[in-house]
Amino acid sequence: MQTYITEHYVFSYIENTLAANDIEKIAKEQEECFNKICSVLKVNFKEKINYYLFDSPFEVGKLYGINEPINGFAVWGENKIYAVYNETIKCIGPHEDAHLISFVINAPKSNFIAEGLAMYFDEKWWGLDNDIWTSYYKDINKDFLITKLLNNDEFDSYSCEISYPIAGAFTKYLIDTFGIVKYIEFYKISEYPKSSDFKMIFNYTIDELELDFWKKINKVNYDIEMVKSMLAEQIN
Repeated sequence: MQTYITEHYVFSYIENTLAANDIEKIAKEQEECFNKICSVLKVNFKEKINYYLFDSPFEVGKLYGINEPINGFAVWGENKIYAVYNETIKCIGPHEDAHLISFVINAPKSNFIAEGLAMYFDEKWWGLDNDIWTSYYKDINKDFLITKLLNNDEFDSYSCEISYPIAGAFTKYLIDTFGIVKYIEFYKISEYPKSSDFKMIFNYTIDELELDFWKKINKVNYDIEMVKSMLAEQIN
């Protein structure tokens, strides 16, 4: 593989691929993501991130250890990201980088917390704000409870197009409401967060926060037919 080195990254890619053609553009975007994440999280990430770009999601899946397609994943503690970059899938941006950089603070046990922070930096899923997807999924399924989603068994029982935007929307709610300093304190909780943790850090129980969160989500306006159309297009 060829390499392209920037201030904070070592990009590896295959010759004569779209990634090779776009490497300067990719590097510029990732450097911008890196600086934003470090600034928001108030961390000094000193090591370079090794970013491996591949044409096929099946190649990335094999590297992950399964015989299924994967668009991208980060290896916590090793500063490595494996991602697909082709005409239809461009798995770049802040998501995987946020996983690695936030590892300086903590590696939360709850997937909801870990993916929520990455999705906070992504801001969108399939081009639409996390809040829009969360409002749509809540409208068609009244049973979502943050208290349950904090547990990995519940979180992993949903497909990522459902669980990830909801986690991102709730993370945004906490940061917008209480500020990044309080959120970082919360992010440092290693075990599954308990109601007492929410009360201690945010001065509200999880039930109170969840009630307020869903009230705000219920006020999100969106075109339901457009969301359905986009969902059908992505799934098909």
